[in-house]
Amino acid sequence: MAKITDSLPQLTEHKLHETMIRYMEIFRFDGNSAEQDIPWNDKSTNCGLFKISCSGASGYAEYALPDTREYADLVRWSSVFMRLKGLTVAEAISTVQKQQWGAVRTMLAESALKDLSANLIQCNERQRLGSLPLERSFLIDCSRAYFLF
Repeated sequence: MAKITDSLPQLTEHKLHETMIRYMEIFRFDGNSAEQDIPWNDKSTNCGLFKISCSGASGYAEYALPDTREYADLVRWSSVFMRLKGLTVAEAISTVQKQQWGAVRTMLAESALKDLSANLIQCNERQRLGSLPLERSFLIDCSRAYFLF
């Protein structure tokens, strides 16, 4: 007699093709308030965190961008990621690979989607990323810019 748990590996793989991305958040940290919790934060860079969420799981990717004009407007710079909202995780991975968003945005999206995939398959919801607490209120308190889409 087959057990219900025999089909679990296949079911978890299907999660990537069935679970849709509900929202994304990007945080740009304020160097002064975040420096004790974010060891890689530095005054010459714009450091932050990109979060992609679906029901029951989230994926995270850290970033450190040069403090230049190109990266100054967080909303404009990250608006390309809005195309991922409403896609399944598998569709989002395919979309990122097909787009020409530049190396930094592509790597950031791929990293967050890879983390999301792992957390979704393992039914894992993180509380910390290294030494960084992932509680939204803490992240917003440490941020000088925030964008939810």
